[in-house]
Amino acid sequence: METAKLFLRPLKETDENAFISGIADRSLRINYGFPEIIDAELSASIFKHFCDLTRAFSINEKHSGNMVGFLLEVDTELPDNIKEMLSGEGRTLAFAIYTPYQRHGYMEEVLNAYIPYLFQNHEIKYVHCGHFEDNEPSKRLLKKLGFKEFTNHIINKRIIVDEIRVR
Repeated sequence: METAKLFLRPLKETDENAFISGIADRSLRINYGFPEIIDAELSASIFKHFCDLTRAFSINEKHSGNMVGFLLEVDTELPDNIKEMLSGEGRTLAFAIYTPYQRHGYMEEVLNAYIPYLFQNHEIKYVHCGHFEDNEPSKRLLKKLGFKEFTNHIINKRIIVDEIRVR
């Protein structure tokens, strides 16, 4: 998939170094929910897990080819109270833009292309995303994209705010 400034392609083994460099930033790890302290072995393990996902994508700048982040469709084990509120088939997205590339509108550009693609090409009723309560940039982005807060839950003693965009 292409946008004006980016292309989205399946994550592949050759992305490992860019991925590990991207998650080396402590603030990104904290905002994404990765452990605060991470070594090379754990970084490689997280990358391998992402590569094993059916729909894991590298986000790359067109002009440089650099990997600037990732987008994942994940099978999330949602708490029962959330599952009860959702009817029909949906997708859960997880994403990150690496720190040097933040505040360029990249994630907005990717999601503005990918979410309509999901609704047009799959029989889904909703797209679900979550963000940590204190991650204001993610909160603002999801609101801008038409997501609505519908509940929250706690993971690792941090509040996750669940946002949903319905077809």
